[in-house]
Amino acid sequence: MGWDFTFMDGIRDRNTGIWKSIKLFRTGDVALKDPFIRCELDKPGYDRAAQTISVTVVNPDIKDVRCKVRAELPEQGVCIEKEVCLFRGEEQQVCFDPGQFSSLILDNPKLWWPVNKGAQPLYTLKISALAEDGSVSDSLSTRFGIREIRSDTDTPDGSRVFYVNGKRLFIRGSNWIPEAMLRMSDSRTEAELRYTRQSGINLLRLWGGGIQESDTFYRLCDELGILVWQEFWMTGDTRHPQDKAMYFANVESCIKDIRNHPSLAYYVASNESSEVSGMRELVDRLDGTRGYQMQSECDGIHDGSPYKQVNPMRHYENTASDRGSRVDGFNPEYGSPCLPTVECLREMMDEKDLWPINKKVWDYLDGNGFSEMTTLYKDLTDKYGESGSIEEFARKAQYLGAMNYKSIWEVWNYNKFGYGDRWASGVLFWYHNSAIRHVGSMMWDWSLEPMASLYAAANALEPLHAQFDYLKNSVSVVNDYYRSFRNYTLRAVVYDFDSRIVSDRRVRLDIPEDGVACDVLRLEFPEDISQIHFIKLYLYDEKGAEVSSNFYWRSKDKYEGKNTLTGPCTSGFEDIEKLAHASLKFNCTYSKDGDKTLIRIKLRNDRRRIAYFVRLQLSDEDGKPARPSFYSDNFFCMVPGESREILIETFSKTPLKLTVSGTNTSTMQAGIR
Repeated sequence: MGWDFTFMDGIRDRNTGIWKSIKLFRTGDVALKDPFIRCELDKPGYDRAAQTISVTVVNPDIKDVRCKVRAELPEQGVCIEKEVCLFRGEEQQVCFDPGQFSSLILDNPKLWWPVNKGAQPLYTLKISALAEDGSVSDSLSTRFGIREIRSDTDTPDGSRVFYVNGKRLFIRGSNWIPEAMLRMSDSRTEAELRYTRQSGINLLRLWGGGIQESDTFYRLCDELGILVWQEFWMTGDTRHPQDKAMYFANVESCIKDIRNHPSLAYYVASNESSEVSGMRELVDRLDGTRGYQMQSECDGIHDGSPYKQVNPMRHYENTASDRGSRVDGFNPEYGSPCLPTVECLREMMDEKDLWPINKKVWDYLDGNGFSEMTTLYKDLTDKYGESGSIEEFARKAQYLGAMNYKSIWEVWNYNKFGYGDRWASGVLFWYHNSAIRHVGSMMWDWSLEPMASLYAAANALEPLHAQFDYLKNSVSVVNDYYRSFRNYTLRAVVYDFDSRIVSDRRVRLDIPEDGVACDVLRLEFPEDISQIHFIKLYLYDEKGAEVSSNFYWRSKDKYEGKNTLTGPCTSGFEDIEKLAHASLKFNCTYSKDGDKTLIRIKLRNDRRRIAYFVRLQLSDEDGKPARPSFYSDNFFCMVPGESREILIETFSKTPLKLTVSGTNTSTMQAGIR
């Protein structure tokens, strides 16, 4: 099949043959497989867990055997055993339940939580089969977490809402797409999930046109607190399998592989399609601890869109999709693109096709122009001034990519659980990672080079976040923690184009638990303010310490409707690169830890000018970017007098060069060996 994130002519035979790691194990007369630990938590306190352990014991021989099956929970000090007799060729499920073994009841368990909600403690289950002579015939172990995940549609609009350990969870998720040729290594998986955690996303949907991911993927999601929505390999563009038995064997294998992972939150049979009959019964029999639905757009989850570039003002107005309202309920697919950096573009096409833009080549690298990179994305980038080179265009395209992500995430923040104008319970960004070289990428390119969109998302999804609404000119504060905050201070500073302060306002506020303090401040902009101006938001705790900050660029252009390219976050930025020069000072230190290099950069904006879109980049001595490298922040703006400390972690083994540049700053470099 061809898709907008690969190529419209498809990728042939990409799932033919072996495409995952293969492991071989040798056992004695008895083998073990499919361990499962099922935890049921007492309510309402969630302070006691009843644990039921099961494992399949296999006798592959032609003779009867006796063995002892031992289950251990080392962190809990539990060791229990059962004697088993197996006929020739028999498979037998052995179960240890709390009715037989009171030690399987755990008081005050350490509960597992997703991102921002708590810690991610994990427990160990070890199971061994002992032969009659006491030798170990086979053994295995698995990690698990204790938590309850459920969902219902008991909401004002019948939309689905998820709960973890009895607490309502606002889903700020995304759609995970496998690498186009299934060339996923553990190191690549780790890099992509590390970026995911940095972005603040709390759930990944393994889209139905994808795969069952690797053991490493699920293990890291457990450790990072990222929930997983597992779909089963069918879409509206595929037929039902002819070999139903083989399909169900695949489903059964997948569920048994992943059901102990606390990050696993939900099962869905397909993307925009229907289930194979008998699927629900199979899922319930094999697991039964998580929810299930037939396909991605039913049971309280409506259909998706928008998927491509629109005027960012339409997100605030809730007209981004021509299908009608989409910032409401649970939206499984809502998104917008970001152009990769110029270094990435040079790696995916010939120089002659880069500039002037070769529409035929760019559209092919955009799923037949799906994301509108050569049309609407270019038109909106030109609102920052028409470019004279691919370097200039790619730089300005990052401004638009950051605005796309900022506007989308903050609009969903505002409408969380009905605090804003609408009721919203969750959104899954379409889509998350780049399956292949692609001009309409998301938060990082296929090469693992992050774009401005990653850092815009990370800012918008920080657990305590002050945000500005371009339609209402109001400021709200979003709280993703399960606790409230009292006597905080919100500060909003407006700068003109010459970096002079036009207004500086403060307001005291209380922030509700897991909620939004909506429209706590409305900003007024004088008629004679410069065409382009800037907003800096700060949030201070009750002791005056800064806990959040945010930066916006705004124009005086009026929004004239969804079919225009107008608005204060959209147009009127043609002079943005005429900002007066800002002077940055920076100091760089680094240390080695095995294969890892940790670089600490201290930056200070010493002049009375805003430094716009400062970018840090690690490269080798030939200028090739060092990938993957993990920046604590990037593509940021600094107001006069502001200082920042940035951490970069890289595993590159070659001598490196750090470059610090900005729209209106000098380029500075430092060598790292």
